[in-house]
Amino acid sequence: MTSEDPSTIAGAPGSVDTQAGTSNRLALRIVWHSDVRRIGDVGLYLPTEPSDVKRASAPFDRIADIVLGRDPFMTIAPYQGGIELRPRPSRTLIEVAGSPLRAPRVFSDQELDSGVILLFGRAIVACLHRISFPVRRGPALDIVGESDAMEQVRRQILAVADLDASVLIRGETGTGKEVVASAIQKASKRASGPFVTVNMAAFPSQTAASELFGHERGAFTGAAAAHPGCFAQADGGTLFMDEIALAPTDVQNMLLRVLETGEYRPLGSTRNRRADVRLLCASDANLEAAAAEGRFSDPLLHRLSRFQIRLPPLRLRREDIGPLLLHFLRRSLREVGESDRLSPRSLSDPPWLQAEDVVRIALDDLRGNVRTIKNVASQLVISNRGQPHAVFDKGAQTLLSGSPMELAQRGRGRQPKVTDEQMRQALKRHGNNLAAAAADLGINRATIYERMAKHPKGIRTAPSLSDAEILASHERHAADLAAMASELGVSRKGLAARVREILSRSKRRR
Repeated sequence: MTSEDPSTIAGAPGSVDTQAGTSNRLALRIVWHSDVRRIGDVGLYLPTEPSDVKRASAPFDRIADIVLGRDPFMTIAPYQGGIELRPRPSRTLIEVAGSPLRAPRVFSDQELDSGVILLFGRAIVACLHRISFPVRRGPALDIVGESDAMEQVRRQILAVADLDASVLIRGETGTGKEVVASAIQKASKRASGPFVTVNMAAFPSQTAASELFGHERGAFTGAAAAHPGCFAQADGGTLFMDEIALAPTDVQNMLLRVLETGEYRPLGSTRNRRADVRLLCASDANLEAAAAEGRFSDPLLHRLSRFQIRLPPLRLRREDIGPLLLHFLRRSLREVGESDRLSPRSLSDPPWLQAEDVVRIALDDLRGNVRTIKNVASQLVISNRGQPHAVFDKGAQTLLSGSPMELAQRGRGRQPKVTDEQMRQALKRHGNNLAAAAADLGINRATIYERMAKHPKGIRTAPSLSDAEILASHERHAADLAAMASELGVSRKGLAARVREILSRSKRRR
């Protein structure tokens, strides 16, 4: 089978596929390519049947992508609820999650939802992930990212933008909460009004109330003149308060009053003022836990939570890494006058940024999320000014989650040395569950698969068993799968699938 036509994604922004019904597809999306215009291109594959991948398969180009073989070099196949990547005899070099694909590797639904990073021919970086089909994409709203998760965020922005309801934007640090707040403001009825942003972490607790609500002259020691405050500055527009969890108790009480009555009172004043202000707040904290512990006002939390937008971390939507990296590299290169570094070029010409370095970024934990991508892009551009090719130096490495040595090892797929006996014992301890055994040993499942290929009799899998072996064990143990799995030395889950397959085949023959 060949990949499906990806025109619903690769076409103009906002295009809608009108096919009835909704389902999931497997998407192979280009994360990095020497021709940067190809970044974001995607091919769709059915998750229910094996699909061969070759140079003529989307998202690749059968003429330009000369590092890929004309014949199939990989098969994507369904496997026990997830998928299995199978290498095919080919000259095309394939790495999956930092390790060479020499034997079949299985990935769970959860891993696919986050995105699996692949490197083809040491030149093209791609991400295998799930995508909703038909593909529907609305306006970008100045937000970079084509994942389903970010499209859901855009839909939520448009659903609430034209209202005056307060919005609580939640997500880890660096996920783009202020960008979302800006998108809400630009799409709102208050777009022509002021947009005031404040970070509660920047205000000392003793001056926070004054900064937000203002004060009269002489309201406290040092108040030599009246100060309007952020609410007055945002009158008729929008006020965005970041890190709302850090608001002092008195400020929380005053915010609650504004939300309930639309009024506030500057410090030292004898009269209330109206607040024609839409309030947007953001936090990366567990506000529910803070409220339960008395550190955050429970009534205020309920008021702020009238509508919430949750931003997913970047490690759970790795398909967005390529477009984000390209976005920030272009911005930084413009600033230093070297925009031509990313001019489209063929795969036969050395790129400004190597694909292996992009893999290093894409495999990172990205604890700073989008901010990490932005900082790495800036570091790469500035440290390589005037150079024809970027070098991923220690400065860039330290911005990622691991040490330079750990990152180098991760990029090369190095793992602890494990003997066959250690592997057999780990499999035995975990009931022949490959994922659990691999985690126990500190290796990935690819290593176990490779060892199985070399020593098929030493480490067994359910698919390697003959029908006769399974049926004989089935009869001996009266269909007790746990006993059968123990005797045959394979996982219970894999064995159950084989038993169902054999029994179903037997019924059809009758």
